Amino acid sequence: MKMPVRPLFLLLCLLAGRVSAQVVDPSPLATAASAQQTVPGQWIVAESRANSAQQAGFPATAAGIYREILADTSVPADRRARVTLALVTALLDAGEVAAAERLLQGYAGPQDSSYHLRAGLLAVRAGRTAQARTELAASRVEDLPMAERGWWYFLAASIADAEEDSARANPLYEQAANAAVSELQRARFDLGKEQSRLLSRQAGEDQLPTLRGSMERFQGQRTGYEAARSYAGALAALGRAGEAQQVLERQLAVIPARERGIADQFRLMLGLIAGDGSEAGGRGFRELVRDAQRPETRRLALHLLARGVKNQAEREQLRRELGALIAATPASPIVEDLLLVRAQSALADKDFTEAEEDARRLLDNHPATTLRPAALGVRLAVAWDLKRYRTAADVIAQLRGLLPAGSERAQLGVLLAEAFFRAEDYRNAADAYDAALREPPPLAAPAGILLFQRVLSEIRAERLEAAVQQLDAAAADSGFDAENRWQAEWNLVRAMQADGQTQAALSRVERLLANGVQGVPEVLRIRLMWLRARLAFDNGQPEISLRLADELLAQLRQSEQLEAALRTDVTSTTHLLKAQSLLALGRDPDGVAVLDRLRADFRATTAAQYSYLVQAGHLSQRGDLAGAQAVLISFVETPEYARSEYAPVALYQAALLLERQGLDRHLEEAGKRLERLIKDYANDPIVFYARLKQGDLLRKLNDFPNARLVYEYLVNNHAGHPDELLAQLALGNTLLAQGANNVSNYESAAAIFERLRDLPSAPADLRVEAGFTWGYALSKRGQPDRAQSVYWSVVDTFLLDAAQAAKLGPRGRWWLSKSLLELAQLHEEAGRLDEAQRAYQLIVDNRLSGIAQAQAKLARFRAAGGTTP
Repeated sequence: MKMPVRPLFLLLCLLAGRVSAQVVDPSPLATAASAQQTVPGQWIVAESRANSAQQAGFPATAAGIYREILADTSVPADRRARVTLALVTALLDAGEVAAAERLLQGYAGPQDSSYHLRAGLLAVRAGRTAQARTELAASRVEDLPMAERGWWYFLAASIADAEEDSARANPLYEQAANAAVSELQRARFDLGKEQSRLLSRQAGEDQLPTLRGSMERFQGQRTGYEAARSYAGALAALGRAGEAQQVLERQLAVIPARERGIADQFRLMLGLIAGDGSEAGGRGFRELVRDAQRPETRRLALHLLARGVKNQAEREQLRRELGALIAATPASPIVEDLLLVRAQSALADKDFTEAEEDARRLLDNHPATTLRPAALGVRLAVAWDLKRYRTAADVIAQLRGLLPAGSERAQLGVLLAEAFFRAEDYRNAADAYDAALREPPPLAAPAGILLFQRVLSEIRAERLEAAVQQLDAAAADSGFDAENRWQAEWNLVRAMQADGQTQAALSRVERLLANGVQGVPEVLRIRLMWLRARLAFDNGQPEISLRLADELLAQLRQSEQLEAALRTDVTSTTHLLKAQSLLALGRDPDGVAVLDRLRADFRATTAAQYSYLVQAGHLSQRGDLAGAQAVLISFVETPEYARSEYAPVALYQAALLLERQGLDRHLEEAGKRLERLIKDYANDPIVFYARLKQGDLLRKLNDFPNARLVYEYLVNNHAGHPDELLAQLALGNTLLAQGANNVSNYESAAAIFERLRDLPSAPADLRVEAGFTWGYALSKRGQPDRAQSVYWSVVDTFLLDAAQAAKLGPRGRWWLSKSLLELAQLHEEAGRLDEAQRAYQLIVDNRLSGIAQAQAKLARFRAAGGTTP
């Protein structure tokens, strides 16, 4: 398994050298187990987008999206079956009947009513009426989703049409229209009706003269118009589409203006015969979209016009034409449909701005529109693609409010949870996953994944106690499969470990291994054994860690189920852990021998590389700084390790070791180490901290001008860096040091300190330090009254305010104590002894560093006859 990428926030702490550089020990599972599980958020969004494209008249676009979903091998079988049937529908709608037939023949899902419905639609389209009748009988309308029930009636009507039973067909077409779930679907039924009747107008060559005679004899009458349509339909069925189009065009030339409805029927038929991708068809549909008498006909023509668009250039042209229609006065009766189709077209071309604008315009200007779900679907797709997950969550909530209980609403519940998760709103994510688990079966995603995600959300929300409770309760759930439970356990234990709860984490792993997790593969059990050994070491029990590491190595030698790469990974990290345990026990020769064996047997592994940092850290703890440096430099200068992710860390640590030795020559040599790091590893995240440390070293060498240049470079070139404020604070300190004889430098420094003290987004510890430094600078510049005010602002904000005080770490409390000591000293110098005593007492009451000094001061006051507040 691939080793984890070194996380920046755990890579070093690296607060300008204030915390010794540390890295995360290699783990044989950090990448896989910490990753979010496969929740079908992307599939749900993609499927929704494809469904919307299909409904808006872009079946080719929908088919492409459905194919992308099916290409993902992780799509579960039930969703794969549903998407396959949806793809059949899209292909059928796009006129790719042969492709739809092939896809359905290879369909491996359940042959339920949805399957038989599509098989019937394909059969009737191909003229296999008997098969269509059989498929219709095999499907039950009440078993179909609401969105498919209208198609069941449509299939029945098409069969009746094919059997020339118009008395039976017409009421069925009416039922299909009444069952439509939207105006878009109703328009598609109208289209299907026209196509079905066009196909049913079949006649032999011997019947053509009769039809033509009726057309000519009753010219200008409704009987003649119907005869003309039948004649054109018969010609088209015989493969004489060109002649059919000429017939219809001649009729259109003589139909009176008052017969707009009849002219619309002829234009529609002309477009259907010519094909929606043809020039003649497109021209006819455009005329209908603009001028048709009935809104239903305009809507149908719009659907056909959109369906005929095949590429981006044609979609852009369509949007320009729709723009003119949308802007027309008076407004088109189908302006809502025009906006939606233009939004869908823009979405297909990833023009997210236009898609969002049209969807919003439709929703804002037409609040009662029946197209609201489709418009919200566009907004959801835009938000998801742009990773605006908070907006996506808002849109999903609106969509769920429009839907009745059922599978689609349940899917959106899962998507809502994932949107919160991706927006890093983990508390709401946990609640949403819980709600998704409470939906009536079948669940929209496997229960194991949802349970895992719920636990992971609690962990990410730093509610470990809640995560423990959820995981313990979920363990009894039959839907919580072994692998997902193990993944959840791993993440929980690692979070407990990071939170300092190593004993509790160790107890949990031991209990898990002792009780066993039924169905856990050997691979996962091995990893848990490694984690148990690691936790024992972190808990200060190296003797137990050593024993467990030996047991694991023995188990690895016996196990035959691990793939070679994973065996190497786990074995190398276990050898490293064994060496660490031996060194912690003071068995240095044995520990070094294990490290040497690790580097010889597993030279290319991350564990072997990290072993140099382990050895150097051990030597430095023993005070052998020169030996530690030698180990680090030998690692960096080994050719095969020159590009190791740990090489820049080694150089940084070597610089810190030199700094600890304190002499100017050591500081200068440390600077050279950092310069090499910056040059050779320019793109590594540690470079920021290397430059920051360079500035610190230059200040120690009293080279303030060059230190200033370093900090200014960081401030100017690393805006937005997580620790940019450290560079600003260091720059302020440097300017202050240069400000003894330069008022401008002093004022610039003071401005930096004041801004950092008052910056709400800055870490509390840094704000306290900035406040102290500002007050100290004022005091040294002969402004004690202002200094007292600044010191008190620090105390008032970060000590007396309980919420802010809770945010302070040890370093912040240290600077707070310094502020109180300086404040007390200023009061003493001014003769305000009562206020000085109160400042000292605050140090004692809050048990801040410097408590001994404060107590000594208070004792002297009492001895002198003063009072203690």
